[in-house]
Amino acid sequence: MLVQYYTTYDEKRRLKKDNAHLVEYRTTLHYLQKYIMNLSRGSTLLDSCAGCGVYAFPLAEMGFEVTAVDLMQKHVDIIKTSNKSSLLKNVYQGNVLDMSRFAENSFDVVLCFGALYHLQISTEREKCIQECLRVLKGGGLIFFAYINRNAIFINHFKHSPVDIKELDELLLTGRNGVFYGMDFEEPDMLAGKLKIDKIANIAIDGLSYPLADQINILDEEQFETYMKYHLATCEQKALLGHSMHGLWIGRKTNGKSLPNETYP
Repeated sequence: MLVQYYTTYDEKRRLKKDNAHLVEYRTTLHYLQKYIMNLSRGSTLLDSCAGCGVYAFPLAEMGFEVTAVDLMQKHVDIIKTSNKSSLLKNVYQGNVLDMSRFAENSFDVVLCFGALYHLQISTEREKCIQECLRVLKGGGLIFFAYINRNAIFINHFKHSPVDIKELDELLLTGRNGVFYGMDFEEPDMLAGKLKIDKIANIAIDGLSYPLADQINILDEEQFETYMKYHLATCEQKALLGHSMHGLWIGRKTNGKSLPNETYP
């Protein structure tokens, strides 16, 4: 089902197709630069859910040694046929739940921007982050993105308020077709269980979904003004419950994550 979804979905253009989606892209790059630009040139970075390379390529251009992995062969092929493909150290098709091709403590930075959108089972979500931590060096930075359950509800309600009773299952389970929405506390609980030191939890697209119509009519100057507002407020807890996508940033403080346990 997931493969079928991405076979027809244009992932390459998702983050740049309009102003509202550009907020997520610009904000993610802002925080990547904020926390990794002080690393030495040539530091190793794994983009474990690279999509079509929307972050892998600019990070490679900044001087990082980037390895890109994605579950979808379609996306891997797009990366490999890009005129920027030579910027990347390696490109693989693979599953973040099993990154055994990489040794422990291989990377200075690990990005996980996509897997947690789709993993419906709690043990798989935990395994995903455990694998990221396994290949991450002690003291290294981990960035993982997630979808917010409350924001899914709001978005569905915005477009079809008469169907509000049908959203009970979403609020209870987080399941939304091929997508999974975390509840408010889950990102911190997941990271805390695996003993990751928290740096930040960002409302990465803020109010872009409920305000999409207004944001998309802004001209370039107006959009830059909106971006200044967004970047000034996206770390406020009050916005986390309304942002469709969240970005959790942390640091691995030891060589190993905790063993498998039942995640609540």
